[in-house]
Amino acid sequence: MKGCYLKKNKTHELKRRLLLTILILAIYMVGRSLLLYNVDPAAYQLEELNSQNIMISMISGDRYQYTVFALGIMPYITSMLLMWIFMAIRGAEFKARFSPQKMERVTLMLMTVIAAVSAVSRAESLVFKESAMDIRTMKIIAVLEMIAGAAVIYKMASVNKEEGIGGQAPIILVNILDNLAATIQKFTWAELHKPVILCLIMAAVVLMMENIIIRVPVQRVSIHNTYADKSYIALKLDPIGVMPVMFAVSFFMIPQLVVRFFLLFYEENPTLQFIYGKLNLTTASGVAIYLGTVFALNLIFSFIMLAPGDMAEQLQKSGDSIVGIYAGKKTKKYLRRKLLLLAFFSGCVLCLLMGTSLRLSLMGQISPELALFPSTSTILTGLLCPLYREVKAYRKFDSYSFFI
Repeated sequence: MKGCYLKKNKTHELKRRLLLTILILAIYMVGRSLLLYNVDPAAYQLEELNSQNIMISMISGDRYQYTVFALGIMPYITSMLLMWIFMAIRGAEFKARFSPQKMERVTLMLMTVIAAVSAVSRAESLVFKESAMDIRTMKIIAVLEMIAGAAVIYKMASVNKEEGIGGQAPIILVNILDNLAATIQKFTWAELHKPVILCLIMAAVVLMMENIIIRVPVQRVSIHNTYADKSYIALKLDPIGVMPVMFAVSFFMIPQLVVRFFLLFYEENPTLQFIYGKLNLTTASGVAIYLGTVFALNLIFSFIMLAPGDMAEQLQKSGDSIVGIYAGKKTKKYLRRKLLLLAFFSGCVLCLLMGTSLRLSLMGQISPELALFPSTSTILTGLLCPLYREVKAYRKFDSYSFFI
């Protein structure tokens, strides 16, 4: 009787969310295969692929960027990144007054601007079939299609974040898995063994850092029993996971898009051409900028997302304290120092392993197409860990739904 009652009250939350995510991914795959109006796909078949193209495909899924979803999820995650930084600069009080609806509107407007700039820049290098329509009109149509595609992806990612599984992660995972499958088929084991070894090392390191917890013991004034000495603040060895690696791909593209946009008007400007040439993962300067971006974002995001200052204030307001540390400024200083050390360590580890592969590519020891394999492995492992935990949580949801 009890079993029947529980079965009757099951909400099938996991099944409902998974079906929605699968539907969203199906729509995404369809959009990723729809060519822009009158574009000539044959003109791209012999284009050389390198680490730069692979980076683009991680966020767009379209190596040649000639489909309706050519811009991919890049405008969405870039607008989110900029909004997070803006909110962090303005402070917790401003964030409390900023409604979620207003934040969504501002993020959408920012995403539209980023998508428009990206689409205009991309349209200039598209190759179209011969047509009675003039080239300018075809480019305008392509720009509008790409902006509309970016808006659809934004909506799908937002809906999936609220009602599906994994937020924007499934879209990125589809791009990564598709890219891995397409790339691996082109190489022999002799060519693949070095990148694969680096990938396995990277995956093992990410798993270790994701699961090692640094416990900061806290004395809770409201607890006066045997559990009083078991309260703590939990910090991971990599405080915010692989988020910096994922966002660095998008963040690294921003200066490229800006410079490429200005090159439309100042095509012969040698300074712009020089800068654009250096902002590429096929050059040593581009690799240094990319790794520097990963390291910087790892530090910045750690302090933005975990907010040690706010954490210290909350402890002080509740009357709690870190064991052996006075509340207030000393607690804030302690937490900031602890977080800085963890973020610095994890940033160095990420940059070392990813930099090894990129350096081998610049030296010609591995193919440029395989240079971002460790980065891909990092993102893949880092996304699958929380995705697994989320699926596990929803799977258990029905077991307790009758209490809700």
